[in-house]
Amino acid sequence: MGRAPRPADHGDAFIAVEGLSKRYVSAGRQLTVFEELGFSIRRGEFLTVVGPSGCGKSTLLKIIAGLVPASEGKVWFQGKRMTVPRPEMVYVFQQYEKSIFPWLTVRENVGFGLRKRRDLDAGSRAERVQRFIERVQLAGYEDYYPSQLSGGMQQRVAIARALARRPALLLMDEPFGALDEMTRERMQT
Repeated sequence: MGRAPRPADHGDAFIAVEGLSKRYVSAGRQLTVFEELGFSIRRGEFLTVVGPSGCGKSTLLKIIAGLVPASEGKVWFQGKRMTVPRPEMVYVFQQYEKSIFPWLTVRENVGFGLRKRRDLDAGSRAERVQRFIERVQLAGYEDYYPSQLSGGMQQRVAIARALARRPALLLMDEPFGALDEMTRERMQT
């Protein structure tokens, strides 16, 4: 990944990252996570960031999602500068067990992001929720709570909730880490 194009050169970029740097300061010491990062992604493209633990993959995703500020540089989403989270983006956290609500059932967790959608009536919401529960192979577990599910099943709840929103951009941080090999392959497909 080299320097990203300037805003005038973004062209058909869905996401453009330019001159992105992230530094943390703790106890008077500075840690540079990455420096002068740049790339662009067109609509419909997939980008996978690979690297060792602690190299900044999660930090990069959080900056793109507007959850963490960059030290320097800019992120552009659909031609607009990203500074705060946007409803067209969904982020699936690496710590999926912290992102699903323990007091809600599978059905309620998956439907959580659809509750305030005015373009969907209750029947359409319920149908969409069920479709994504089935897509992640959790049919039959709709009324279970997260504490009653395995780690891999909880992770699939988080994935189903993200997919049910039908976001323009889906950011996923190690989304299949808790899944067994066969389930991982099905989820990747």
